[in-house]
Amino acid sequence: MLGGCLESLKGQVDEVVIVDTGSTDATCEIAQSHGARLMHHAWTGDFSEARNRGLDAVSGDWVLYIDADERLVPLPGSSLQDIASASGHAAFRMKFRPRVGYSPYSELRLFRADPRIRFEMRIHERILPSVIRVCESDGLSIGETEAELQHLGYEGDQSHKHERNLPLLARAVEDDPDRVYYWWHLGETLAAIGNTDQAEAKLREGVETARRTETHHALIEAVLAVHALARVYQQTGKADKALSVLDEGLAIRPGDPALRLLKARSLIDLGRHAEALPLLADLPLDDPETFHDPDAAYDLRIFGEWANDLIGLAQFRLGRFAEARDAYLAAAERSSDPDQHRVKAALAAARAVRSA
Repeated sequence: MLGGCLESLKGQVDEVVIVDTGSTDATCEIAQSHGARLMHHAWTGDFSEARNRGLDAVSGDWVLYIDADERLVPLPGSSLQDIASASGHAAFRMKFRPRVGYSPYSELRLFRADPRIRFEMRIHERILPSVIRVCESDGLSIGETEAELQHLGYEGDQSHKHERNLPLLARAVEDDPDRVYYWWHLGETLAAIGNTDQAEAKLREGVETARRTETHHALIEAVLAVHALARVYQQTGKADKALSVLDEGLAIRPGDPALRLLKARSLIDLGRHAEALPLLADLPLDDPETFHDPDAAYDLRIFGEWANDLIGLAQFRLGRFAEARDAYLAAAERSSDPDQHRVKAALAAARAVRSA
């Protein structure tokens, strides 16, 4: 991953500082071949400690922090230097695509090289609290930019990350029990390794924590927990429980597209097909690639393939076969595996002829 990351930074930064925490592959050679400043720091189970070691070493006026499995996508005709030259800002949020095929959300990644700005927390480390303190002290603000980072690290087998993250997350929820994101990630990780009972308990704790704290970030992160909890219920055949928790999430964030799609799925599973259709009606978009919610990222299939496929299923079960055919064909147009949808469309078309 590292070589591609460093290639994406060419012409955008004045120096690259890499903190290596014990790699055993070609990381160091790749870093040096790209002219990076390479530092070594023994891994102690603390991401902030390693990141702050790098911040201590930078010599420039502004910092972009980026991981090896990420790529910078700058604005055409613009540069990070142009963005940072805007006066009155301590930092900038950038568009960040956390997975391939997802919409971007906004994440603070570009900030002044100021010794007061440092990362906090062992895992899912944060720079925002110290940036806010500097803004309040110096009368500065946080800006927005259309420059983008793309994350490639969630492709393929994630079991090695689950093994690393579980003990860190278990400690994190003890150190900072009010941070909903920790409860969500712990529950997601437990679900991924098949421990659904514990996953359910941790995800439920995340939702209750958000209710108790009621901060903006906590409520946004509660939606992640609701989403994961609903999927656990759906995968274990508990559509009624999934529906109940999805209603909780939609009470927090009524327009959330992922929750609406999952609720429609649960309603269809329960045979309530007509109730599902209004939830799905405006999810398909002409150009999903332009979708941007600053608070959350979504699988772009929600806005094309998946929504249309569920519309087709609901219409088919309601006996509206022509409408089902059209929805399945729309799903095929947005799918990397269109044949499955075309088969459904052909079946719906045959039923439409038979019932005419």
